[in-house]
Amino acid sequence: MKQGALEKCIQISEDPYSYLSNLKNESKKKIISCFAMHIPEEIIHAAGMLPVIAWRSNESVTLGHSHVAPYNCGLTRSFVDDIVLGKLEFIDGIVVHRMCLQAQGMPFILDQNAKLPYLEYLSMPALYDSIPIKDFLLEEIKRFQTGIEKYAETQITDEKLNKSIEIYNKNKVFLNEIYEMRRQNPGIIKAREMLCVVHASMIMPKEEHTKLLGEIIAELKKKEIDPAVKNAHKVIISGSMCQTPNLELLDMIEELNMVVVDDDLFIGSRYIANPVEIGDTPLKAIAERYLKRTPPCPTKGDIKFDWTDYLIEMLERNKAKGIINLLIKYCPPHMCYYPDIKNKLAERKISEIMIEVEHEVISMAQAKTRLQSFVEIIGGV
Repeated sequence: MKQGALEKCIQISEDPYSYLSNLKNESKKKIISCFAMHIPEEIIHAAGMLPVIAWRSNESVTLGHSHVAPYNCGLTRSFVDDIVLGKLEFIDGIVVHRMCLQAQGMPFILDQNAKLPYLEYLSMPALYDSIPIKDFLLEEIKRFQTGIEKYAETQITDEKLNKSIEIYNKNKVFLNEIYEMRRQNPGIIKAREMLCVVHASMIMPKEEHTKLLGEIIAELKKKEIDPAVKNAHKVIISGSMCQTPNLELLDMIEELNMVVVDDDLFIGSRYIANPVEIGDTPLKAIAERYLKRTPPCPTKGDIKFDWTDYLIEMLERNKAKGIINLLIKYCPPHMCYYPDIKNKLAERKISEIMIEVEHEVISMAQAKTRLQSFVEIIGGV
């Protein structure tokens, strides 16, 4: 039986190591790992290499704890663990940018342990309304492109870069179409499946992934929705800024008479937001994307935009009944914003629950009890 497009995305998401190892052997293409969340992948793609978003493994951290603090987030600990254990030998280079204190320390750890031919650190600035910030950002992106050109031994013309931007934009258009299908028909695709589809986009060549998306859209248009879903409570999921949420937790949410109608996740709607404008100055257009304040990102140091208002707008637009915040343990950017989010949602009498998640095992029984209580609350709203 032929494997469906959705099943292929799930398989790649669940085992990216095997997929990328095979891809490397077959294509001989250089693979550059990009730390979340704002690395301009299009520049790497335009140089003829494959950018992939850094991930965390499904295994507990072991040897990595000899190199990175145990109070770091799961993504940084797991990634370093996989590096020192030799699981990422198919990677040719790594790009890290200034998104948090833990990420800022990663280049030094990786330089000591990975010994890769290419390692870059991007200093993406905080969002302040000033010309120097914009000038600095553009120069930093230009420096990044020059380094990529030198490593790849090629020249990235504006024509090549615009072509890569077009490929990435098309992929976002297709993903956004699936998101809109879910908003209009809650339950047409499960939260686990949606995450795997987006995650596969972060791993696969965009050209191949876009073809799969076309097949998935065609499959979803023929799909009949389970009648029981029509009575489920619509919810929004937010959080898990850089890493994949626990798939069992997503399943649990939907098994408890809730349906995820939209999300505010990096491995979700955030990744496909803000396509880059194609024009005469593609590098400037890439810089302009980073400067956008929607969706709000706590790693950008933006003091003007209210993350809570963004969540409320998403909730009201989808006629959802509540918000589930997945707060990664040891994630300072999210932890700093969360108290204000919780307080403002409470003031607006909007139902919300926070589930702290960790790379290692979390108490699923405890999470289930809390989510059951949450269902009872939104069921009475």
